[in-house]
Amino acid sequence: MRRPTPPLILTGAISLAAALAIPSPTTPSLTAQDFDVGAQLSFGNDSQLGIGPRVLTPLKSVHPRVQAVYSFDYFFPDSRHDDGDLDYWELTGSVVRDIRVRKMRSYVGLGAVIARSSESKSVARTSSRTTLGLNLVGGLRFPEREYTPFVEARAGGRQFVLAGGVLLPR
Repeated sequence: MRRPTPPLILTGAISLAAALAIPSPTTPSLTAQDFDVGAQLSFGNDSQLGIGPRVLTPLKSVHPRVQAVYSFDYFFPDSRHDDGDLDYWELTGSVVRDIRVRKMRSYVGLGAVIARSSESKSVARTSSRTTLGLNLVGGLRFPEREYTPFVEARAGGRQFVLAGGVLLPR
């Protein structure tokens, strides 16, 4: 039986959302910013199936084809012990450059990943590990009028991840 998501993860996700929602004096309000939000379904070679939100924002001050991609994946790995529980999530931030090919938009980039795993064998025995690493990112976006489907591969951190999902323009 799985235990509920730790409050620390929920608190962190709410804090991140609040930080993104509060404009600084030097940036325009959110209604004036250009970013896309969406959801993704991921599969990691070590942690199985994952799901989470995704945000894509252009970095036009750097280059017209450069964008920042932020994603959070909560994975549902199989526990290695019958009496234990295993939780695993990844938070990634990447800078990617678009490479346009006909109607598709391919991209490549580099980013950072924070991975957290925790295993509990009983209420009193819990072990956890947080790692920080770099990842290589590559993917394809298929722009439509109302939404943008995408597929992506990320290598680095603790595993290789294939992700796919949909971005909705703001």
